[in-house]
Amino acid sequence: MSLIKIHISDSDEELLSQCRVETFRSGGKGGQHANKTESAVRLTHISSGIQASCQEERSQHLNKIKCIKELRKRIEQYN
Repeated sequence: MSLIKIHISDSDEELLSQCRVETFRSGGKGGQHANKTESAVRLTHISSGIQASCQEERSQHLNKIKCIKELRKRIEQYN
């Protein structure tokens, strides 16, 4: 089985355009706020199938930023 090296863009916007973005309600601590907003984010890199998700922050935007960093790290590990 040969591994294909995945090109990682330096731009977060370009990497995000190569992903499927899903938002969902986070579980666990946070009380009513966590149960009402879809602040958790899951990114799936379409060409490789590598996934990353983040639900630590109360803000969807901050979770997306953390998720992009995690996805970038996982793709680098794959390469």
